[in-house]
Amino acid sequence: MKKIILKTTAILLILAGVVACGKENTDNVYFREIAIGSANPVINYVANGIEFEFCLLNEQGEPATIFNEGKNFSFYFSAINKSRESLYFDYDFIYLTEPVFCRVYNTDGKDFGKPYQCNGATFIGLGTYLFHNDDTIIFQVPWADDREDWNWHSLALKSTQQDYLPKGKYYTEFEYNFVFRRTLNNDDDALNTGKIKSKINFEIK
Repeated sequence: MKKIILKTTAILLILAGVVACGKENTDNVYFREIAIGSANPVINYVANGIEFEFCLLNEQGEPATIFNEGKNFSFYFSAINKSRESLYFDYDFIYLTEPVFCRVYNTDGKDFGKPYQCNGATFIGLGTYLFHNDDTIIFQVPWADDREDWNWHSLALKSTQQDYLPKGKYYTEFEYNFVFRRTLNNDDDALNTGKIKSKINFEIK
């Protein structure tokens, strides 16, 4: 009887360990979601001294999740360096195929695309992307953008000429591991945020 109890206890401990490992893996992704009509429609998070902010803005420049039909909205993303270090910030999250930054879906999963595409980047080396302590990087782009071609830092961007969204419920989300290098030519010497996932639900009324 004693052996059976010991075996049962061992099995339970193993199962508990598996569950704990699964939870730990899940917790490795920092996930924040904003609901439609939220009193605080801004995603704020801090990872290793880097302060991030992600939200949608109405035409008055105010964070919101509910917009009137026929009115425009913008994507707003910022990062502030509060790490007390000088770092190098590669803006690849803007132009990579994944994550699908600024892409919009409706609640049925239909893909409405994104407001811009990247036409290339001027190769100027990572040294140009110095991100000093207290520096702020801001990326803001309207959904319906009347510009043809435009530039953001070294990136050449082109508007996809989106139409205003029809009435309905939508969301935008992306997941990314931000890496800020401390020294050039050494990928191992870096400040790493871990995976950060953000999702904003919004409505066109």
